[in-house]
Amino acid sequence: MGDDPQAVRANREIWFDQWDAEASKVVIGEQVHGSKIHEAGLSDAGRGSCSLDSVILGIDGLFTRSPLALMAFFADCVPVFFYHPEQKLIGIAHAGWKGTVGKITLMMLEHFREQGADPAGCWAAIGPSIGPCCYEVDTRVITAFREEFQETPFLSQGKAGHAMLNLWEANRLMLLKAGVPEQQIWTAGICTACHTDSFFSHRVEGPKTGRMAGWIRQNPKRED
Repeated sequence: MGDDPQAVRANREIWFDQWDAEASKVVIGEQVHGSKIHEAGLSDAGRGSCSLDSVILGIDGLFTRSPLALMAFFADCVPVFFYHPEQKLIGIAHAGWKGTVGKITLMMLEHFREQGADPAGCWAAIGPSIGPCCYEVDTRVITAFREEFQETPFLSQGKAGHAMLNLWEANRLMLLKAGVPEQQIWTAGICTACHTDSFFSHRVEGPKTGRMAGWIRQNPKRED
């Protein structure tokens, strides 16, 4: 919020250029810290890539079979990437604590299953985000997780009335529960709050800090 739209667009153009991509072939969601997921089709091409006015509203997850690139932004929340090579499906989820408690990771894999993609054939990656070393949460968050999950091994003791929350593990356990093999799950294990020299952190730097881009697309076909 408050960023110069022209500067944002210029930075994105640098990113697209680095990836030999075009803004018209990128899709971005609004990111409302929820768990709604949208299947991106060719009719969505370019939405949100240059302006917030055209983002896909009310969603925190995207998946597609198309050649479109899916993009999301993070500054402590967890980026979760999904790839099913046999079914040519990709997905990206913005999994903050609300999205995680809303089981956005499980919901993404349910969408994959509906597309004929068995989670056993899926590969997933959990990117850098705030880690269990730094993410202390209060009773409201603790209660939300204990109401939604039968077991909460990703919560550990914090100071009085608080707990340390391991979002990496919460999302990894959901991937396993859905049927993704352990050897097909990769976790970066890098805490954004510990490494503000390399990453942005809302918790450490406040709401006006920058955002990291998460990005996934099918490998473009290249001519020999």
